[in-house]
Amino acid sequence: MTVILPQSGAVAVDRGLLLGRLQGAAVRRPHVKALDLLFYAVFALLIGLPLALVLVQAVLPDLFDHRASSAAFSVRALAQTFASARVARSVVNSLALAATVAVTATALGGAFAFLVRRCRLPLRGAIAVVPWLVFLTPSYLKALAWALLMAPGGYLVQLGLPARVAAAFFSLPGLVFVHTLSLFPLAFFIIGSALVGLGSDMEDAGRLSGAAPFRVWMKINAPLIAPAIALSAIATFAEVLADFGMATTIARMSNFSVLTYGIYAATSDYPIDFPMAGTQAFVLILLVAIVVGADRLLRRQVAARLISGRSKPPRIYDLKRWSPFAMGFVAVITFAALVLPLGAIALRALTRTIGASLTWETFTLDNLAEVATSAGDAHAALLRSLGYASLAAVLACSLALLLALRLERDKAMRPVVLGLALGTVAIPGIVLGFGYILVWNRLPGFRDLPFPRYGEGSLLILGYVAAALPYCLVIILSAIGQLAPNLGDAARLFGVGPTARLLRLTLPLIAVSVVTALLMTFIHTIFELPMSQMLIPLDGPPAPTMILRYFNDEREGPASALSLASMVIAGGAAALIWSAARRMLFAGGATGSRRAL
Repeated sequence: MTVILPQSGAVAVDRGLLLGRLQGAAVRRPHVKALDLLFYAVFALLIGLPLALVLVQAVLPDLFDHRASSAAFSVRALAQTFASARVARSVVNSLALAATVAVTATALGGAFAFLVRRCRLPLRGAIAVVPWLVFLTPSYLKALAWALLMAPGGYLVQLGLPARVAAAFFSLPGLVFVHTLSLFPLAFFIIGSALVGLGSDMEDAGRLSGAAPFRVWMKINAPLIAPAIALSAIATFAEVLADFGMATTIARMSNFSVLTYGIYAATSDYPIDFPMAGTQAFVLILLVAIVVGADRLLRRQVAARLISGRSKPPRIYDLKRWSPFAMGFVAVITFAALVLPLGAIALRALTRTIGASLTWETFTLDNLAEVATSAGDAHAALLRSLGYASLAAVLACSLALLLALRLERDKAMRPVVLGLALGTVAIPGIVLGFGYILVWNRLPGFRDLPFPRYGEGSLLILGYVAAALPYCLVIILSAIGQLAPNLGDAARLFGVGPTARLLRLTLPLIAVSVVTALLMTFIHTIFELPMSQMLIPLDGPPAPTMILRYFNDEREGPASALSLASMVIAGGAAALIWSAARRMLFAGGATGSRRAL
């Protein structure tokens, strides 16, 4: 006999079960709140406290004086900084360089974006990869490569470049040239996205009215993409202000002082000139804040909504007889921005000296052997960077994942933490590194902690984590924001605990974003120069610092070999990890939804 239970009884049982679980969740709420506070405290310690001390140092200049510490408010250091002719020259040089490169890089990136996104070119897909490769190459490696090319006896000078032209390179025009080739991908990404969304509706209307194509672009299309052009110029301006790679290489060789190198020089003195470093960092933060404010103001303006259900696809132009000229332009930019610098590094790594003519006798594997030999300093520096980068990537992604889960539930703290994270992205790495010196070398209570300690690798790893955490948080938080809340609610009702929900439900669904953040942090950390220079461990420097040390000691061969080995190993490891992750994700894709619970 079949017994049918009353429906009301089932509902009562379900209500009782649900109320019991909700009550259990309420009992656990203080524990959850304590975890939330812990994660927010860690985030504030990694990023908020160092940046706050940098700002405080500017108005409390004697706070970290090793002779007589004082918390007295004073604008003396700021007044001295603004009255200093050297600092004034650094500010003017930084602004002039940033403004010029903002114009040149935006123009070059916009032209490249137009050819790739709106013109029919051979190998257009392969050409679109070039800006990514240029963008991922660290600025100081590009600077070192161009120094090898343009220095007295450099490769281009050996090929017949006039010495007068090579000498003029180490000045403002040379810096503008290298910065432009280095940062045009930023304009390509921003303007290219606007060109893809710019349909042919208004363009067709203008042509039907009898306007010529050039007039259509000047009167219709150009105003529509003007916000993207302005954003590109602002972003490029901020990047040049914050750059440290060019500042410590070509700018230093050219005696062209900029703010980022001034901060590093003040912290490299013994004893450290905290007031000078702090006030210059304050000025740099102020300039970057003005730029970021202009960016935010521009984004708040009313923008044209170009994509709708009736939008026509963008018009792709057939250049016809102009196609060879366009391909020549693309080939020249690709060669100057990517092939020539990487070729110079590879060539110098495989030769005995830069001054001798290139014959078979000048080629050698000694430089690469020095990197591969376990007893060499270059080998140890490379291993340190790989180890530091691996630990920093795992720690940064793990912390970002847990923090993102908390922020997804805590809507009140989300704008605060996310705003600080996005603001940190715009803060120069040299400033964050100086903040870490203030916290872990001068701040009572922190400088005496056994872990991490100033002068040890543990603090450098912590700095790497702080530098990468905002990027990881933004990437992972955007992925978590796409998950429907009812997925977690359903798992909770079935009795799945928080750890199991994270490992078996959330993590598989956002695995692509987590792997992307992991690889980005790994590659970025291997080549992270500002933090590496500011927090050099006493037991030995990482690869970026060793590369610069070799170069400053006129040992370009080992510097190039270490650069080449770092790029090959980092790229190869990232490719292997991504390939393995893709195979695992695709293999588990068919059954992933069934395994989630």
